[in-house]
Amino acid sequence: MVGRRTRWVAAAIAALLAAYTVAWHGLALRLEGVLEEAVAPSAEKDWHASWTRLEAGGFPFSMRMTAHQPTVVWGRGGERATWKAPELVIVANPVNPSGVSLVLPMRQDLAVETPSRRHAIGITLSQGSAAFGTVSGEVDTVDIGLRDVTVTSGTGRSLAVAGTVDLVSSPGGEGESRDVFLEVTDLMIEGESAERVERGLARMRVVGAVPRRGTARERVDAWRRAGGYVDLGELVLEWPPVATRGQGRLALDRDNRPIGALRLEVVGYREIITALTQDGKVRQDQADLVVTALDFMAGPPVDGQRRIDVDLSMQHGRLTIGPFIVMRLAPLWPPS
Repeated sequence: MVGRRTRWVAAAIAALLAAYTVAWHGLALRLEGVLEEAVAPSAEKDWHASWTRLEAGGFPFSMRMTAHQPTVVWGRGGERATWKAPELVIVANPVNPSGVSLVLPMRQDLAVETPSRRHAIGITLSQGSAAFGTVSGEVDTVDIGLRDVTVTSGTGRSLAVAGTVDLVSSPGGEGESRDVFLEVTDLMIEGESAERVERGLARMRVVGAVPRRGTARERVDAWRRAGGYVDLGELVLEWPPVATRGQGRLALDRDNRPIGALRLEVVGYREIITALTQDGKVRQDQADLVVTALDFMAGPPVDGQRRIDVDLSMQHGRLTIGPFIVMRLAPLWPPS
């Protein structure tokens, strides 16, 4: 009796395993079809993707699709970007395809083409992931995390390195808006005087609808003309010995140049003046005068550090502090 019961139990388990195996492979085929349909070219979107082979894996506990030699192309008209990599791992739920996660490859190549120029860069990282949520077939939420990032030019010259890069974008609270969070740590941009930015952070709300069709220039210009702007709720820059924290509002003028105002609290201005003096860019007598004036504006030290509030204004293609022009502001695109 016991032996017969054991055989029945074993047969039932074997049947369940067989049914699960068939169902898993059926779901894998369904997911493959969903992915191929989602990335196919369409007049309703300005991007498409392809790969040489799509391979299912992860059986029995997960569903992972590996796209070999993937290529993603987006843009319209004379503006186009092309992303390529050896492989891309796609983790999805075939029962509920409203969200997808990616395990990003350690080596990626990106080429950006405009009517006048072509830029090619290489990207390497030790770890990377991206999660996308969709609504009605359109990407609604984005969560990207990168670790140990290196960016090189098409000729192999190092352009920048970063310890971490994190980007989160999701629908805002009211109307047509999106909340965006960006944080970068241990950033170093290569140049004659490369210095490490320990941490940069921006927490912002992009207000106004951005059209889903058209070139990047057309979409941004339509957003600007509709009154779009960016509220910077928090801006942090830790660049020893300088540390700044602030907030403000930014937009674009009709020439697609930044316009707006920022209010920053700055720590470390004394060290900045000292460094400029040592580099010979500011005379010592000028430095003494500037430091005295800034100390007066900053008031007494707090926790051993002097802080000064700085109001930055961007208008008419100039970044100014009070009556002083700090730098010229170039448009996002050359005049058409």
